[in-house]
Amino acid sequence: MASKPQQDLQKVHRRRKNRESFLETLESIVVAFVLAFVFRAFVVEAFVIPTGSMGPTLYGQHYEFQCECGYEFAVGADGRSATAPRCPNCGLRQSSPPSTVYSGDRILVLKFLYDFTEPRRWDVIVFRNPNEPEENYIKRLVGLPGEAIELVGGNVTIDGQIVHKADQAQDALWMIVHDTRLEPTTPEWRPRWVADRPWQREDHGFVLARAPPSGKTAWLVYHHRNTGGRPDNIRDFYAYNSGADRPTADKNVVTDLRLKTEVTAETAEAVLTVEMRAFKDRFRFVLPAEGSARPTRILLNGRRIAEAPGGVLPVGRAAEVEVANVDHALVLRVDGKRVTTTHENPVTPQGDVTYEPTAVSKQDLAAYHHPKAPGQPPPMAYELRVGAAGAPLSVEYLRIDRDVYYINEWMNPHGERPGHGVEGNPFSLREDEFFVCGDNSPKSFDCRLWGGPTGQTPNAGLPRFEGRPVVPRRNLVGKAFFVYWPAAGTRYNIPLAPDPSGWRLVH
Repeated sequence: MASKPQQDLQKVHRRRKNRESFLETLESIVVAFVLAFVFRAFVVEAFVIPTGSMGPTLYGQHYEFQCECGYEFAVGADGRSATAPRCPNCGLRQSSPPSTVYSGDRILVLKFLYDFTEPRRWDVIVFRNPNEPEENYIKRLVGLPGEAIELVGGNVTIDGQIVHKADQAQDALWMIVHDTRLEPTTPEWRPRWVADRPWQREDHGFVLARAPPSGKTAWLVYHHRNTGGRPDNIRDFYAYNSGADRPTADKNVVTDLRLKTEVTAETAEAVLTVEMRAFKDRFRFVLPAEGSARPTRILLNGRRIAEAPGGVLPVGRAAEVEVANVDHALVLRVDGKRVTTTHENPVTPQGDVTYEPTAVSKQDLAAYHHPKAPGQPPPMAYELRVGAAGAPLSVEYLRIDRDVYYINEWMNPHGERPGHGVEGNPFSLREDEFFVCGDNSPKSFDCRLWGGPTGQTPNAGLPRFEGRPVVPRRNLVGKAFFVYWPAAGTRYNIPLAPDPSGWRLVH
């Protein structure tokens, strides 16, 4: 048994160890906090998306809807009116907004990335508001230092030449037009795809059980209808803006379209053909099955502009086929891979064949955008049809998407002063200046609408902005790269937990 002096010594030793342990723990906590603050200040910081200027890529405060057709979509809560929104997939009007208003997406931003590498076009960037440096904005970078930017026909042109989006950015910017997997059962709703007699309708597509006569093609033709159910061109409709106090932008005709579908060829004799038209230009994608001696081809107005030897559709199994006309380039992919190897026209960095569109007069453009008489459909600026020949073939899960359309805004409500960088009013960037636009073009307060040196007030309801309509390099905060807490919170009723299905990289 220890003597009293020894017991006292042990107690002193234990108190010293406890004190040292406490101090070590406290030191660890302090170091952790310091590292966290350093990490936040210099590496990664979390931000909340406050508004819908980047919708539907990134959500601000919003309501959520699930249409009868099964499509889920968001409607911005800022600027809502009593107007019931419509589904972007089928056009059905929704019921009154749900009671729950969800906050914006929470994102992680790589800070000071641009101290080590140059910003790239199409990056989603966070920057300090040049007029109010304590405010952070988030937009997509479209113009780089030294360039002259002009938005023409919804596209971005630099120094008079259209620029093509990087694959990941383009995938983020496609917006749904229609998907056969999501069709309502309402009796008055009309199917969008109309089939020739040999085709048979199935749950999510069509089957050609018997090949048409030799030299003939059996067609599926897409007929678009506007949100009122009437035949119309495909337009830049944003469900996210439905019912907003600022008008939605569904007045501009969009012909940059993508079709994705799953195709199953039964034999090597099967041939799939996809035909598209944008105003006066016609495109044809011819895809024979593997084993065929026929080449895979892309034709522009009847002239071959790209080709690959042999067929590309696998026989006996489904293949994902993607065709698109976007940014004056024609895209053809099978199972995610580009398939053309010989090109008569220039190609994009990604390998898609490009073309110069046939000129369309202002009078013709006006006719496409507006009906000749009330209630009468305008002439169609697009065509889209899918054909099969040679042997039985099936197509399933036909989905059509449209490209983002950058709107030519005006600095005042009467259209007397064009915005910056819009068609007919290109804007030249100086050294260390960047030009940004929101993905939600009709509801984004961005470089197009920022005031000039005169400090004039832009459209009613928009903030005043003084100075050049640019983001200076010194105002760059970083690149948005990950949604770590999706706007909807949790769909699984788990308190304080995000919905992991909404985790995603930002492109």
